Amino acid sequence: MIDLLIIGGGPAGLTAAIYAARRGSSVKLFESVQLGGYMNATTVIENYPGFDKITGQDLSKKMASQVKALKVEVIEKEVMKLAKESGAFKVECADGSTHEGSAIIIGTGAEHRTLGTKGEKEFTGKGVSYCATCDGPLFSGKTTAIIGGGNTALTAALFLADICSRVYLVHRRNEFRAEAALVEQVKANEKIEIVFNSVPIEIKGDKFVNALSVANVESKEKKDIQVEGIFINVGVKPASELALGLGIELDEKGNVKVNLHDCSTSVPGAYAAGDVTGAFKQIVTATAQGALSATSAINYLKKKN
Repeated sequence: MIDLLIIGGGPAGLTAAIYAARRGSSVKLFESVQLGGYMNATTVIENYPGFDKITGQDLSKKMASQVKALKVEVIEKEVMKLAKESGAFKVECADGSTHEGSAIIIGTGAEHRTLGTKGEKEFTGKGVSYCATCDGPLFSGKTTAIIGGGNTALTAALFLADICSRVYLVHRRNEFRAEAALVEQVKANEKIEIVFNSVPIEIKGDKFVNALSVANVESKEKKDIQVEGIFINVGVKPASELALGLGIELDEKGNVKVNLHDCSTSVPGAYAAGDVTGAFKQIVTATAQGALSATSAINYLKKKN
């Protein structure tokens, strides 16, 4: 049994691993997809201290490199279940392997929200995507649509405008929720056509997407927009199922409830950090909580021993 188990390799989990390893704790970090999490899908990061501009993939690589240099054991397996038995935390992976630790940090992040629109599930991977940075290049020179009105949606629209022939930006309200600077850039871009007061009602196609059907929320008028790619950016939901299975208390939105002073949860020895807590969804917030949760977990283990 080791000191600390960290579930999730995003900025919160990576930072927690760095802080814990530097304090001499034995650490296992679990990440089945890619170290860095959603940072890898961010084209350009301009608000992380110390970097005027850096790609999400580059920042992910730098953080991951620090973790590996500290000899943290990175386990690239999907975690299926968490439990606490006889005072120890137990991780069960998809391959049947189990791992035990004296404390645990949950940094499982958040997942993309879906629309629930007709055709969305059927055409996911066939023209429907949730990551413009990841899949946008597949639609170079083609017509695409972005659904959403926040920072992520507008950033995606600007990214696609650089490579696509036309980008429709569909939003259910008559104004955006994004930062003013992004809104100005979008409105000034001739390749982006804004479709306000509209909601998607169906995604159409044959083998692949060929149209997005929308309805005006005021006039109820319906129309088809001919597109070959649709990118859905309507927010995220916390990936808190593993925490719930451990008996950790969640709030009404499904976020892991934490004490803001030490990132502790309702289960002694269990801490949480990053987007899964419902905190301000920024890399700097996740890294701060990662550092705090690791420090708190170490202090917990010292008192326990």
